[in-house]
Amino acid sequence: MNLIRNLLGFVIIMSLLPITMLAFDYTADLPFEYSEISDELCLAQLREMLLISYDLQFSERALYFTYGNKDASLSLIGDKLILHPGTQIFLAQLDDLYFEERNGVIYVCYQRKNKNYERAILCARGFYLDAFSDCDVGDDLPDRSEE
Repeated sequence: MNLIRNLLGFVIIMSLLPITMLAFDYTADLPFEYSEISDELCLAQLREMLLISYDLQFSERALYFTYGNKDASLSLIGDKLILHPGTQIFLAQLDDLYFEERNGVIYVCYQRKNKNYERAILCARGFYLDAFSDCDVGDDLPDRSEE
């Protein structure tokens, strides 16, 4: 009885082997663009950084903000999207890059190898902690009547 089960399992495996080989052969020929995956990871890191930044201003070619109590800028230098001060590279091997605002959202639009990409990076309005505070930090007196 065990011999029959083993032979039946062997026949099933051998019949599925050509289908498996065809699947491997087909998927091996699919183009895979590693730079797009890298771009998404870098832009996710940039979004996280911009989430805690403030005093946002942008033009078509640069984004200015305050991050960690330091003025920072994000712009295309050469063929890379670079954060200053310092040199943190977010996107590389770019042909062109610009920032655009639509419906209150700032998009980074870039071109690489004659393909255009467009990704949302932050809300144009910004996120201000002062909007959630109901007291003045300068003095110790509460500005609400909660006494």
